[in-house]
Amino acid sequence: MGELEGKIALITGSSRGIGASCARVMAREGADVVVNYRQNKDAAEEVAADVRSYGRRVRIVQADVSERAQIQAMVQQVLDAWGRIDVLVNNAGHHSTQPYMFETMGWDLWDQAIETNLTSQLACIKAVVPGMKQQRWGRIVNMSSVTSQRGSGSGDVCYVASKSGVNGLARGLFSLLAPFGITINTVSPGTTDTDLTRAVLTPERIPQYVARIPIGRMGTPDEVAEVVSFLCSDRAAYITGQLIAVNGGEYV
Repeated sequence: MGELEGKIALITGSSRGIGASCARVMAREGADVVVNYRQNKDAAEEVAADVRSYGRRVRIVQADVSERAQIQAMVQQVLDAWGRIDVLVNNAGHHSTQPYMFETMGWDLWDQAIETNLTSQLACIKAVVPGMKQQRWGRIVNMSSVTSQRGSGSGDVCYVASKSGVNGLARGLFSLLAPFGITINTVSPGTTDTDLTRAVLTPERIPQYVARIPIGRMGTPDEVAEVVSFLCSDRAAYITGQLIAVNGGEYV
């Protein structure tokens, strides 16, 4: 039996990258998984197949987490099908791949970053917490970024500000949720080898980022997912309100 045997985990943005790794690792640990995607259904189907290979149930739900009505519909669909949600991993996020100047950026970039990276996490939490309170058990993990701690060399104020806000969610909520057996923590990955990272960083810039990582390489999505899975287990029952860095020493 795995550490999450019989638990039901909703992982937003889990058709690729860190979210997909979280789905696989948590299925390995015994969880039934809700794979959420926004556009790429084929990628979500591949992740779902991996979840099934561990003998776990899986549901694929399309929802854009920047739309609060779609979050409510997604959660309700899971509740109608499976009756509860034990684990929420707020992984979905947005990072612009287009260079821009702070002085000339449009407000649409700001709104998209805040809605997708920050507001969506709070909306997902609000949607699942009533059920977690009723069963007096729950695990919430919010995904942040090392840029929220060290800033961005490219001046991406939208992404940095939104992820800095994510860091405050657990600090603002942990004391309210703890009496109900619900923990909430934040994971802050460093430079991680995902398709999004390679879309944001040019091949010339990647060695520059790796050079400042003491371990000497980018992290892998699985390395982040292992920490997320641990925080969702009973072994982490006494950990809440914390920011856990997974960055190879990139920021200490």
